[in-house]
Amino acid sequence: MGQRVWRGGMIGAGAWSATQLTAWSRVPNARIVALADRHPDRRDPVVQQYGIPHAFDSAEAMLDRADLDFVDVCTRPYAHAALVRLAADRGLPVLCQKPFCATLEEARGAVDYAERAGIRLMVNENFRWQPWHRTAKALLAGGTLGRPFLAVLHLRRRLSLPHFDHDQRYFTEMPRLLLYEVGTHHLDVMRFLFGEPESVCARLHRVSPDLQGEDVQVILLGYPDLTCLIYDSWASVPIPDLDRPPTPKAWVPRLLEIDGTEGTLSLRADGSVHVYTDGGGRHWDAVEDGMPRAHAAAQQHFIDCLESGAEFETSGRETLRTMALVYACYRSAAEGRVVSPAELLAAL
Repeated sequence: MGQRVWRGGMIGAGAWSATQLTAWSRVPNARIVALADRHPDRRDPVVQQYGIPHAFDSAEAMLDRADLDFVDVCTRPYAHAALVRLAADRGLPVLCQKPFCATLEEARGAVDYAERAGIRLMVNENFRWQPWHRTAKALLAGGTLGRPFLAVLHLRRRLSLPHFDHDQRYFTEMPRLLLYEVGTHHLDVMRFLFGEPESVCARLHRVSPDLQGEDVQVILLGYPDLTCLIYDSWASVPIPDLDRPPTPKAWVPRLLEIDGTEGTLSLRADGSVHVYTDGGGRHWDAVEDGMPRAHAAAQQHFIDCLESGAEFETSGRETLRTMALVYACYRSAAEGRVVSPAELLAAL
């Protein structure tokens, strides 16, 4: 008897759909068999390129007519809550893109609805699946660094200056941008590595005149015995051999340093991990396709948990904590004060 192949329906054929579908092609026990998007001019080329058997003009038509085992929601956040409810009404588990929903209240409502319907819900926070972050987690868990007391995650990227140039052109219309779109990943990584912070303090800037939202973020996370700093810029010129590896790569990780009582970890721009202790140093070579591998690993995790019944690492309920951190950062930046994520979580 052969391995079961889970049949998925994707909603959305926008700029990120190709990345998502390429990752699905690396999951041996899953296949996207249907794609729904109301714009045939962008949907049909994707259907043809990836050999998807069925195309639909609406999510409702796909969910009612296609033979599906799960749904992949690959749309902008404003549609997430409604699409989760549509899938839940039909008893279908959901993998949903990040950032999850348009507001924290909407995200909580979607999670509650899915739980009442008895369906599984995972949010596609795939940065934690990047191989260098899994290596860092294993080293922390194994005590190689001792007790961590300082961590920094950062990158300079030339994206919003001199003019904004990106496939996802709708970014220019978003009043909340870098923190909302990418900061969710950063905060999830910090939660993955270190657990729940007690406080956040954030400063957000808009440098590019092409944007409405921020393209620079600086975030300080406070733990009892650990300080984490996240700073990220889409407006800066990268420093050669620091922010960019000597050999150009399509995907470059955020740089990460973790200082512990027994050693220091450094994640470099080429994806290699280095650890320095009083007794010397060790390193782990870069994984050439680290980013695409992470995309596939997150989706494989979704399928594996559907098969085993295990809890998703980034379930809908778990992701509420990440989104609470996101909105705590926005509150901190707006009010100029340190904010406890508990202020927002208490309302949930």
